[in-house]
Amino acid sequence: MRETTKQNLAILVITVLIAASAFIFINFIKPAINQREKLNLQIREEEQKLTLLKEYKAKFAELLNLYQSYGSEVELINQALPQEAQMAQVLATIDAISKKTGINLTGLNFSTRGDEKSDYGILSISTDFITNYSNLKTWLAEIETELRLTDLNKISIKTASLTPAPRSRATSSNNPFLQVSIDFSMYYQI
Repeated sequence: MRETTKQNLAILVITVLIAASAFIFINFIKPAINQREKLNLQIREEEQKLTLLKEYKAKFAELLNLYQSYGSEVELINQALPQEAQMAQVLATIDAISKKTGINLTGLNFSTRGDEKSDYGILSISTDFITNYSNLKTWLAEIETELRLTDLNKISIKTASLTPAPRSRATSSNNPFLQVSIDFSMYYQI
């Protein structure tokens, strides 16, 4: 063989090898590299999601601990604004306060109202009694310190011409008796 034929064969073999290398690179290696890059990108995205989930988990644990530390406050809120009107409990509370202050209630009326638009209902209470000023003041202070959320809507005080009920603590003649009508509201969740 001649020298030019050898050179042509060498060039042809080199060209075929380069073409085969290019073919292998384009058909096998490049897709594998692209697939690897896609997988690396997916791994980074999943790692970011995992990091975000770990942050959410830590925040959830922090909020759960905070909520649990507020357990007594939540209980106080539930007592101040109970899930239902609880008329029997309100009646017992008013009766206990009245007995404690020596007042006999002559009238006690309950009514509830609330609509679906609001988050709370209102238990309206009207009561009448005869007492002296100091007992009235004590009774109002006890109602005010009652745990349930309460609004005093209306109070009417007149001088009473009647003598007080036997359980009343008023014995002094310089402490006149008062006829008291009070309307107040207590709230509850709907």
